[in-house]
Amino acid sequence: MPNSWRSSALLNRLLARTRLRQLQLLVLIADLGSIQRAAEAVGQTQSSATKALSELERMVGLPLFERHARGVRPTLTCRDLLPLLRSMLGSLTGCAERLAAAAEGAQGVLSVGAITGALSGFLGRELGPFLEHNPQLRVEVVEDSHHALLAALAARTLDMVLVREPPTLASGTRFVPLLQDKVVAVAGPSHPLRRKRFLHADQMLEQRWVLAPLSTQMHEAFERLFEPCDQLPRHSPLITRSLPMLLEYLRTTDAVALTPLSVVQPFVQAGWLQVLALQFPATLSAIGVLVSEAPEKQGVALLTDYLVQRLA
Repeated sequence: MPNSWRSSALLNRLLARTRLRQLQLLVLIADLGSIQRAAEAVGQTQSSATKALSELERMVGLPLFERHARGVRPTLTCRDLLPLLRSMLGSLTGCAERLAAAAEGAQGVLSVGAITGALSGFLGRELGPFLEHNPQLRVEVVEDSHHALLAALAARTLDMVLVREPPTLASGTRFVPLLQDKVVAVAGPSHPLRRKRFLHADQMLEQRWVLAPLSTQMHEAFERLFEPCDQLPRHSPLITRSLPMLLEYLRTTDAVALTPLSVVQPFVQAGWLQVLALQFPATLSAIGVLVSEAPEKQGVALLTDYLVQRLA
């Protein structure tokens, strides 16, 4: 292999000669399929964008785009690079946001990941008062799945996560429980069963159910609920784990669904949903804070202690 093609040589060449604007253009050209439209997006002329792309292709020694009648499309090599470039540009955006926050007087930016139950169950209402007590902080909140949040905490792209208690804790982390949770059946505010004081599984067989996707806790709870009945009720055409979609569908139909109480509590309190009196003592793992035992940022301890005090 020629020395110029070794990864170390390519890295040195990229560090010495590549401009960040070129990499931004590359991603935009791939997304928009047009050099002209990408140039307009960054305030350049088409000729300057074409020149920047040509320089980049000469630098790496490989074509990055194929020309066709309606524009350009990325080569296979370029497609391999795009996820890495998007991640790098996203990190650069994060740097700019943190510098801007520091310039405005913030003493730190706290990246918090949360599952939907944590957002609806307590973080949405508690974060405002916390920030009033700690005006020196900025908090960036990301909603994602349990497994994605654990991976982000391990990769240190998030400072702390609000998740259900894991079966086992990764080395160097600790979990602080904050909210107990349970499975409930919910329906729209005018559902015919809303005034029933007791409901059992066999009384729910004729209902139309919205299902959660397979391999989720709610789908498992649904099948466990109807095990004694030796049959399953009819399903709605809708399968979703999207909270806005579920909320609107239940409000406009007579369908019912199983969901964690933490997820729908604000909408029940607002009268948008009704918890049915289904006798189903299914419990869920507690929701709490998962953090490093030695967090790098002071804000982690501040928010953790605040939530513990408020939710004790």
